[in-house]
Amino acid sequence: MSSVLPLGQAEAAICGAKATTLALLARAGIAVPDGVVVHEAAADDWETALPAVLERLGGSIFAVRSSAPGEDAADASFAGQYLTVLNVAAEDVAYAVRRVSASGPQAAAYANATGRPHAAKIPALVQPMLAPVAAGVAFTRHPLTGLAQTIIEAVPGTGEGLVSGNADPQRWETDALGALISSGTPDVLSTKQARAVMALAERIEVLLGGGQDVEWALDSEGKVWALQARPITCCTASIPAPAPADVGRALASGTGASPGVARGRVRVLSGLDDFAGFRTGEVLVCRATSPAWTPVLTRAAAVVTETGGILAHAAIVARELGIPAVTDVDGATSLRDGSLILVDGSRGSLTLLDDV
Repeated sequence: MSSVLPLGQAEAAICGAKATTLALLARAGIAVPDGVVVHEAAADDWETALPAVLERLGGSIFAVRSSAPGEDAADASFAGQYLTVLNVAAEDVAYAVRRVSASGPQAAAYANATGRPHAAKIPALVQPMLAPVAAGVAFTRHPLTGLAQTIIEAVPGTGEGLVSGNADPQRWETDALGALISSGTPDVLSTKQARAVMALAERIEVLLGGGQDVEWALDSEGKVWALQARPITCCTASIPAPAPADVGRALASGTGASPGVARGRVRVLSGLDDFAGFRTGEVLVCRATSPAWTPVLTRAAAVVTETGGILAHAAIVARELGIPAVTDVDGATSLRDGSLILVDGSRGSLTLLDDV
């Protein structure tokens, strides 16, 4: 068997759930960018075949994503843990494939925390790069309550800023009467476009069954493309627990991104060099997180960020780890190190406890 398989021939056992699911969606008539899977980057045949493969795919710029066997599982998403490389020129695709294939070890902290195995070498999915006017993520269940309510988060251009937590998205959801309402960054999607994204996500849920986490992109012609679909993890139909008794002083508020309540001392981190000073049980406070921050997330009592939404990778991982998260907290990194706070990830509030 060749180590390069067309997307339509992807097999879960060797090509991972991401590629296999996209192949299923394409066969069902969902708009999915064509692609190939390099499932054995250590083999010696794929680089020779690659130029002809890329020519058949068309375009001159490509996206190279992971499609690991354990990724996108119902109980562990591995959200953002493996490498993705966007806007890759044709002559650089082979190098990007090798980088993605070798990114398995960076998921070790997440795998250990969730009790999931991870591979040292992983398959890489290569697709023509879209040039979207907007992109983002849609959940067909509310990520905090598990109730049947489709939520969309959208940013202009590619969705990288959203999933990384570095951008504040526009959020669309339905109210109790079924009307669409939006919040956050304005004018990313029109109401008509938001309905089209919701329709795509809900159609994918019908095809795949169960609540779905769908990465999507909207092109300049108004076509909505599916870039990824996986089960929503850690999402049960429940209502957030009652708030604790009134204690302390209201400190700040943001968007509840992972349910639950936890207390701990604030530790503001500005980058990887600050990791050594973080103690288990502290509240991680930062501008935004990335997959490299997972070792700290696994030791945190809660996480608070200045940017990001409820569908970003960090929010997904926080929910899987069972720690409260609050995003979009204005001035979060100005909080005083060492102060004792209560983080309510269901309601998006921070309470100062030092003077209690």
